[in-house]
Amino acid sequence: MSKSNKIHISKEDRTLAKLAGLDAKVYVYCGDRKTLQKFIEDADNEYFHYGDGTALSERKPDGIMSVNQNRTVNYPGYVGTLAFHHAEMVGERPVVRVDYRKYIAGYKNFIYEP
Repeated sequence: MSKSNKIHISKEDRTLAKLAGLDAKVYVYCGDRKTLQKFIEDADNEYFHYGDGTALSERKPDGIMSVNQNRTVNYPGYVGTLAFHHAEMVGERPVVRVDYRKYIAGYKNFIYEP
C-alpha cells in the first residue's frame, strides 16, 4: 500500500485543515448521508468552500471530494475519481484517501479501503 497508511493525526487534532495541510492530494470519502452531513458542517465551520466561494452547505457535495491546501473543496470529476480509486501519486504528491467516518470517529487507521 502507499505511504498514506502511515499518516498520524491525533484524535483531538482531526480537522479538515489538518488534512488540507498534508503534502498530498487528499480525497475524502463520505460513505453515507450522516457522514456527508458531518463533512458539510465541518467544512462550513472551518471556512472551507468551493473554488467560487460558495459554502458547502449551499451546494451538495459528492461522496468523494478533494480537499485543498487553500481551504477549497472540489468535486473530483472523472479523472479525479480515477485517481481516487487507482493512483498512488498525482504529479509529485502522494494520493491520500480518507474515510471521513473513521477519521472523525478517531480510528487509528482512517485511510479508505474499498
